[in-house]
Amino acid sequence: MHEEKNTYVVLRLSSLGNVAMLVPVVTQLSQSYPNDEFVVMALKPLADLFRGLANVRYVEVAPEVEHAHGLCRLAKQIKALNPTKVFDLQNDFRTRLVRYMLHCYVIPTQTIDTDARNRRQLSRKGYEQSTPLKPEVEHYADTFRSGGLEPSGDVPLMPANPAAAAKVQELFGKKTGRWIGIAPFAKHLSNVLPYKTMKDVIANYAQQPDTHIFLFGAGHVETEMLRQWASLWDNVESVTNQLSLDGELELMRQIDGLLCMDSANQHLAALVGCPTLSIWCGTHPYMGFAAWGRANTQILSLPVSCRPCSIHGTEKCKYRNFACKALTPEMIIERFDKTLNIQ
Repeated sequence: MHEEKNTYVVLRLSSLGNVAMLVPVVTQLSQSYPNDEFVVMALKPLADLFRGLANVRYVEVAPEVEHAHGLCRLAKQIKALNPTKVFDLQNDFRTRLVRYMLHCYVIPTQTIDTDARNRRQLSRKGYEQSTPLKPEVEHYADTFRSGGLEPSGDVPLMPANPAAAAKVQELFGKKTGRWIGIAPFAKHLSNVLPYKTMKDVIANYAQQPDTHIFLFGAGHVETEMLRQWASLWDNVESVTNQLSLDGELELMRQIDGLLCMDSANQHLAALVGCPTLSIWCGTHPYMGFAAWGRANTQILSLPVSCRPCSIHGTEKCKYRNFACKALTPEMIIERFDKTLNIQ
């Protein structure tokens, strides 16, 4: 008997990091239900994250979803897919409105439990008086389980993209010596170290022989800052605006280690197995947003009792001193050397 094909829509409209954390779960679903189709919908051009998954389709949502007319258009777009079920992994005011419209179309939905109450309590009490919350990836998996799907099985590293790897070699040449990646920025001020601290770290590695440094970042201000830093040393390059997302992933696959903040880069590096040292300032892994499941992702932070001051990061410090950002270049270099296996 011919088995009917199901189509499942997955909504995760927010940041790159949150969508990257979705990849392991979608990979498991793709393997467990090879005869069904999964349509992932998010705001940015992130199709490269799901390349190689034959029954997974990525749809970039128009930015008009920030407005009511855009949400109506999104609901009609989902209806046209004739989905078996829609999984809302966002659960904010936008997707709640979309779910209401989908219910009018008699399309079943399943919504994530974001554990918002416990996360707010953690940010109020601090990590010393709390216990680790469930990882975000597990929240995703639980949502699918509640909707009748069971993500299971091993998750391999993201498959290599020969074309993107060739582009990396065309731009930066064949790898010789040590290649290091540094991603010094994050979305929120509380998650970013002082510029001088990161500049001193970059200077340390730039002065080492047979070492090439690649700076990762996005946005106009970050791009200009990275360009200025790269101009100071011959062996430092900014990859901003030079590579596609797939190209950055292939570069991460080749580098010997990545130094980054609590940002999307730690999640991208985990997908390709890149050894990573992630620095957490105002945030804390207890919130559940650490990089998924890779033993070679390490975390460096200070034991400041007011951490985490927010769930994802903030622009202000209630004590006006950002004590969580007092890491010295020497502390960072010592830990990152261990990540790079430098004795």
